[in-house]
Amino acid sequence: MNLKTTVLGIFFVGVAVTGSGCGNHVQFGLSNTGQSFKQGTSNFTNQLDVLWVVDNSNSMAPLQSNMVNNFNSFLGSFQAKGWDFRMAVTTTDAYKADPGFTGYTSSNANMAMFSDGTSQTSFTGTFIIIPSTPNLNNVFITNATTGINGSGDERAFSSMRTAMNSSLNPSFLRSNSFFAVIILSDEDDFSLNSRSEGSWGSNSALDHCYVDSTMDGIATTPYSGPNHTTTCANQTPPDTVGSYVQYLDQLTATTGAFRRYNVSTITILDSACQKQHEVDTNVAIVGQRYIQLSQEVNGVTGSICDPTYANSLSAIATQIAVLSTQFFLTGEPNPTTFQILVNGTAIPGDPNNGWTYNSAANSIQFHGSAIPPQGANIQVNYTPLEVNH
Repeated sequence: MNLKTTVLGIFFVGVAVTGSGCGNHVQFGLSNTGQSFKQGTSNFTNQLDVLWVVDNSNSMAPLQSNMVNNFNSFLGSFQAKGWDFRMAVTTTDAYKADPGFTGYTSSNANMAMFSDGTSQTSFTGTFIIIPSTPNLNNVFITNATTGINGSGDERAFSSMRTAMNSSLNPSFLRSNSFFAVIILSDEDDFSLNSRSEGSWGSNSALDHCYVDSTMDGIATTPYSGPNHTTTCANQTPPDTVGSYVQYLDQLTATTGAFRRYNVSTITILDSACQKQHEVDTNVAIVGQRYIQLSQEVNGVTGSICDPTYANSLSAIATQIAVLSTQFFLTGEPNPTTFQILVNGTAIPGDPNNGWTYNSAANSIQFHGSAIPPQGANIQVNYTPLEVNH
């Protein structure tokens, strides 16, 4: 039997990032030498759209500073490799601008707008940051330092949805980009439009009810009172995490192994951090729903109790780069026969600084120093599995 070799030639210059899974769509035809693939054409490459959802309650000042001071740990690799990125910031109380929210008033409508600062004297006038934005780092610092005068009833998920759905914001999410959501908060999400803001009960617990005995037990803090679980038992639970996965699936028109988005969080990951943070603020709730959403959609979780967020932001950037630079094969390969070349140089199979094969998505993913820069030519050679049958 003659073995056919399939050659997948992928070109970043002028690619058409359309179709499912990170926008990498290939056109193909059969030839005497095997199956050949070539992407279409477009004016955009390596597109990344990032929404930062920043808690602006009164316990957040040092956490916001930690994040913006380590911003380069996130952005550096994308700048170095010439990514076409957009970044915007919203707050965890943007939900109050949703007309479907029980406490909505027209005076809150502007809360859905992307942040460009906190006051008349501290603002940038730039709502979407792009690679050519002058003084980019300083603009992000101002935009993401959202202040501490926001609601203590944090609802990051519905705030994300409200900002992304708002007609007040300029066009942000591109149809072919990878969409990354990054949440910073010291209290978990309790999104539910039918519950008014700050609807606390007599023991100051009702705005933080999971209505799940295990989760409510973990959430109990001095702030929420000694009868938190009992009081919460009769309350309406927040929106399900799954409902926001569904929203993001619909927003990006992708799902499962082919999702072109993820959600990462820097939050309270465990009871030890919860207790540590309570010493300073008396308000701390483990981000159980944040963790659940991040795990479901291949995000990264980091701790707000870390002395520096540099490592968390670097890990978030790395995961985004891996997910957004995977290339989807149309044939079923024999995984032992791969040969991967970038600009003619063979790349090793290595989960740290090389490539791996994602069988669930039938794709090649790049990692670490092997992630190709803009303009690189990538070739994937493999023997189709069926020729061995």
